[in-house]
Amino acid sequence: MAGKMKTLLDNLDQFIEVLALSQSVHAKDWDILHVQRALEWGTYFQHVHHQFKDNSPLRSSVEARLTVKNQELSGYMKNYPHISFDDLGKGRAILCMSLLQNKDLPDPVYKYVTELLQNAKAEDTESTCLNHIISQRVASDLFLTLPLFASEGLHEPLDSPVLMTQAELLRRSLEERLKFSEDHQKLSIVSDFLGRIAKPHVYHLTAAILLSNDALDSGPSDLLDWVLSNDELGVGFFMNVKCQVLARLSFMFSKFRNVYMDYLVKLGSSMEIDVTCGKWVSDAYKLSYDGLLDHYRHLMVGPEEVKDSILSKLRTLKSQDGNYDVPGISIWTDVLAEIHKT
Repeated sequence: MAGKMKTLLDNLDQFIEVLALSQSVHAKDWDILHVQRALEWGTYFQHVHHQFKDNSPLRSSVEARLTVKNQELSGYMKNYPHISFDDLGKGRAILCMSLLQNKDLPDPVYKYVTELLQNAKAEDTESTCLNHIISQRVASDLFLTLPLFASEGLHEPLDSPVLMTQAELLRRSLEERLKFSEDHQKLSIVSDFLGRIAKPHVYHLTAAILLSNDALDSGPSDLLDWVLSNDELGVGFFMNVKCQVLARLSFMFSKFRNVYMDYLVKLGSSMEIDVTCGKWVSDAYKLSYDGLLDHYRHLMVGPEEVKDSILSKLRTLKSQDGNYDVPGISIWTDVLAEIHKT
């Protein structure tokens, strides 16, 4: 009997490790055969749960082994979910849930698991637990591909029910993907997921999440890091999101404000006076001089510290250009003059 118990406990160790791996990036190496074997382990331990649940001595041995294994895996995996004795009774369902929520799972394996569940009887634990997950994932993917209709022109994203519904789906999906990730993996995960959403759609969704009170559980830094991770994304965000929204984000996040201000400086510095019409124009950016002024005007309605910072920066730029007071020589002279008018 002792030998059989040792074998069972050793097998238990392996099954708990399989459950842990199903939630990790290592699932990318799984094929259908891996899943079939893992499901066999799940079936086996569902029988163990049924057989031992009323046998106190044997159940205690299994629970003690689970405690040791959970502590061991907690040391290797961030946010590792401990497996209890009762969890063994639904081991197959837990395994399938972990796989379906793992972004690294290969598409053929994902398809295999979903077809397996769809073919299950309606009363099966796996079916009742997982049909919701499948439908939620499919609905999420479909919803994020819908057009924004008139939402792109809104000055207040939080007033758009369509946009906010999509943003909430995006927020939940990102949280699921980031839940078990290490800090160094987060930017890659966010970039991979958001990269599948069409631009400029994704910019408006990101702005809506950041503006709302329901930012990611890990804080807004993951989304901000993505927006500011390279010049192409940053410029795309600044060019497509309304000035009013950019200003509000600048008031909320100093990191965002600093990069946004640098962008405005680059935009202004790229402009030259067009002698034929007497206006500042830029060949590098698709934004007019009036558009540049709109960015600055909205920033100037913010907190005093923001206004003071902007004015100080503009005065420095004017000074570096020669400190001219005559219009049409330095763009920063003209921007300052326009700001002071308002």
